[in-house]
Amino acid sequence: MDLNLLRTFISVYETGSLTSTARAMFVTQPSVSHAVARLRQELADELFVRGGGRMEPTPVARSLYPEFKEAVARIDAAVDSTKSFDPATSARRFRLCLSDLGELGFLPQILHRVSDVAPLVEIEVVPMEISLLAEWLAKGTVDAAIASSPLEADFGSTLLKTEKYVCLLREDFRLRGQEMTLEEFTAAGHAIVARSTGHLLAENTIEELGIVRRSAVVVHHFAVLPHIVSECNLLAVVPESMARGWLEQWPLKVAELPFAVPPLDVMLHRGAVGRQSPALQWFHRTLLEALLP
Repeated sequence: MDLNLLRTFISVYETGSLTSTARAMFVTQPSVSHAVARLRQELADELFVRGGGRMEPTPVARSLYPEFKEAVARIDAAVDSTKSFDPATSARRFRLCLSDLGELGFLPQILHRVSDVAPLVEIEVVPMEISLLAEWLAKGTVDAAIASSPLEADFGSTLLKTEKYVCLLREDFRLRGQEMTLEEFTAAGHAIVARSTGHLLAENTIEELGIVRRSAVVVHHFAVLPHIVSECNLLAVVPESMARGWLEQWPLKVAELPFAVPPLDVMLHRGAVGRQSPALQWFHRTLLEALLP
């Protein structure tokens, strides 16, 4: 099968749009429509149907997507391994998986470093789905990831930093003593960040200790926490460095947790597909240069 047909399939699947695919592939929309028609004929399936303002994949398309994505990634990696890579002139796009906390804490340094040495290179941030991360790295869906959850497979990971979790409170939240008690912790309303973000260590510890909290809200982004904690007088368990950064802009304070949580290791994980290609070696090295002292 024509490799360009596979690339068209992947783009339509990911964007849900023939127009966006044509723009990304620098072809006309009729060319994309013709490619989809050829795919439908070769695979004997509709593949995409219009619904909700976008092209929705059929069950057959859903089953084919991960296989096509992996195959194209491996072909690209094989080709890359034979080429030299010049960051000064390359317009390649790299895919980096981050939680929103990672975007806040790491993305500015990464972009500054990349723009200094590779002004045409693009970085696409892929939102964190911790349950899928190992598969994404193994198949080359993402080129690298920054996460605090350990992964079973070896992805050539590097420790970026170690820190602890603290409790984020409104500035006028009244404690009976100098330190928060477990009773005060459980009695307050909590803003809890969903486990899909990858910050599992504190949540797993709370569960193992049998601590029951009063959940006021469950959110999927750390960035909303300073607003709702300060406005609604809630508690949130967050990494210390991010919490202290928020103190400069919001009427908040931090308190030590009334129970022990193991240190949080933040790791850079490298994608397995094409790990030895010059382009990916440069990308991984540049990430480390941007984030390590």
